[in-house]
Amino acid sequence: MNSQLIPALDPTPIPGPEWLFQGLLVFTFILHLLFMNLTLGGTILAAIARLTARGGEDDHRSALADRLVTINTFGISLTITTGIAPLLFVQVLFPQFFYTATILLGWIWFALLVSLMVGYYAVYAYKFGRARAARSRAGGAGWLVAAAVLFLLVAMTQVAVNLIHAQPEGWADFARSPLLVLGDGAYWPRLLHFVLAALSLSAGAIAWWSVRQAGKGIAPDLNGRMARYAWRWLLWATVAQIAGGFVLLMVLPAEVMSGFMRGGAATLVPLGLAILLGLGLLMMLARVTEPVEEPGAVTGTLAALTLAIAIMAVTRHQIRTIYLAPFTDGLVVPEAAQWGNFLLFAVLLVAGLATVAFMVRRVLAARVSAAG
Repeated sequence: MNSQLIPALDPTPIPGPEWLFQGLLVFTFILHLLFMNLTLGGTILAAIARLTARGGEDDHRSALADRLVTINTFGISLTITTGIAPLLFVQVLFPQFFYTATILLGWIWFALLVSLMVGYYAVYAYKFGRARAARSRAGGAGWLVAAAVLFLLVAMTQVAVNLIHAQPEGWADFARSPLLVLGDGAYWPRLLHFVLAALSLSAGAIAWWSVRQAGKGIAPDLNGRMARYAWRWLLWATVAQIAGGFVLLMVLPAEVMSGFMRGGAATLVPLGLAILLGLGLLMMLARVTEPVEEPGAVTGTLAALTLAIAIMAVTRHQIRTIYLAPFTDGLVVPEAAQWGNFLLFAVLLVAGLATVAFMVRRVLAARVSAAG
């Protein structure tokens, strides 16, 4: 490849050691990933549930769609907010690669913002219009379908940016047609892996909440049916995700896969833990037939699923590093630590997370209990 296609490293020092920003990138991306999964998977699941609902106040699929939308009108905001920090850290650590990828995508990258905004408003249009549409069988499902498609387009764009910025050797081809990234062997398995993870987490979260509601005596029959419906989605999405994960590993370029295997414990332990967690999840999911009767198993399953997603975020970052190793080895990133600013950032981050946790608890307690 012509190395001139890679922009020169910005001589401005980064305000701290590189390892610190690597850790912050992974940590903040995990936070973003949790909300993003709830937004994407929750919207898709809500659209499917609403389309298949038979109507009526006691239809568990209709109630599930409404509950997911109630959560997502807040969750989308948190998805956007928590996405700012990892985006900034990527620009600090990989600016010459990330910026080039967004430029190569051009109008597609700008369209991401349009898709996000229109999808956001579509969710609100359903939320505030579902009462008027309740008489129709679809019950305003068109808004949910539109939002799900738009959020899926956002995910597709993000996967494209990730693959393009990690493969400078293909930039000349992507400059002629950025849509060539759709032919990358890892594109569709990677996208499917993320979508299935989103469906799994959303289904797990709604099953957990429905079990809690039923345990409090709030509409136990309706919440029980919602929990069983979500549990089936969680089971089959997890089965497909594990299978898709192995496919994703197999379609990685040979040099990336060999580099991953040569990473030793640093790369193989997280991957091994994620696989073990996935298999453990399948055992737990297959064992439980009535989620309301086993709230402890439901809580443990959701916790294990969240941990698996966090570990896979670590593996994702490691794979990106291996992809870029031929172009970053030997690069010396100038550093000029600003510990005072970092301390301020850390304090504000902890305070912000505590505030978000408080808000989430209050919103769910006030809104979802009313909806259920």
